[in-house]
Amino acid sequence: MPRINFYALSSHEESSRLQLACRVAEKAVEKGHQVFIQVSTEAECDRLDKLLWEFKPASFLPHALAGASDSDGVAVLIGYGDCPAGATDVLINLRSTACVQHQQFEIINEIITADPDSVATGRKSYTFYRSLGYPLDTHKL
Repeated sequence: MPRINFYALSSHEESSRLQLACRVAEKAVEKGHQVFIQVSTEAECDRLDKLLWEFKPASFLPHALAGASDSDGVAVLIGYGDCPAGATDVLINLRSTACVQHQQFEIINEIITADPDSVATGRKSYTFYRSLGYPLDTHKL
């Protein structure tokens, strides 16, 4: 049964959300997890890919785009399609809907900004996961 973490940011900025996704991914990798960061579009994949190269100048977080030829065994995968089957145990969901393939993950992280649309999306996802009986934690940042 997955454990669900909701990170509620006080910022309205999408850039804050992406920065937090990078930090959450880094912490998960440090603990030995494989991470899938799910976004909505190819453009978001490219933006997050660039950010993961730059977000900490003194370190590097190994990552690849899901389905790329060099993605096997990489600690962090980024994708906008379905989650890769069995390839990861932690999800960082940046889509505007709850994860449909929620059963395959040990931990699901939902990152919500203070933007009203993001808050509404977060509430729907929270209600969905709660209806499945999953343990939910909320972290206000």
